[in-house]
Amino acid sequence: MRRRRWRTLLLGVVLPLVLTAGAVGGLYWLREWDRHPAADSGRPGSWVTVGSEEVAAFARVRVPGSAGELRWAYRKGLQDDVAFLSFRLPPGGEQGFLNGLGIPLTPDAGTDLGSGVLEGFRQAGAPDPRAAGALRHGSVVADALPGHNKRLAESAWLAEEADGGTRVWVHAMDAP
Repeated sequence: MRRRRWRTLLLGVVLPLVLTAGAVGGLYWLREWDRHPAADSGRPGSWVTVGSEEVAAFARVRVPGSAGELRWAYRKGLQDDVAFLSFRLPPGGEQGFLNGLGIPLTPDAGTDLGSGVLEGFRQAGAPDPRAAGALRHGSVVADALPGHNKRLAESAWLAEEADGGTRVWVHAMDAP
């Protein structure tokens, strides 16, 4: 009789608790796996290893040959991919870059870049734009390229450095 009570207790209470805890733990793990996909998994939201040339082409930015400290990152999205570029222009190199960029800049842009943009620049290993001092900012939505069905939303931030050089940050996202 005593053995039957233990078996009933085990099957009626303990086993369902263990199964429930396992199911909850499994669902939590699946949710985290879905929210934070592994790099290069190809899943939406994953950071993808690509070359700087591919990121620059996606962002439609010509990085001058004189640029240094080039950093980049690329994130695959469910619908929209996102590219991040950062580099340093030597003194005197800014105007040539701006002529090819085609984005008008406004001074004193502030430092509210948004958490997603800051995360992208961190992923790229770029310096934090908020620590750069006075930022100039510009944004543009460009038409779709021939053979593509999406436009490009692009933002650029520039900050002058102490030696007269310029630090550049570019965020680009394809937009429907």
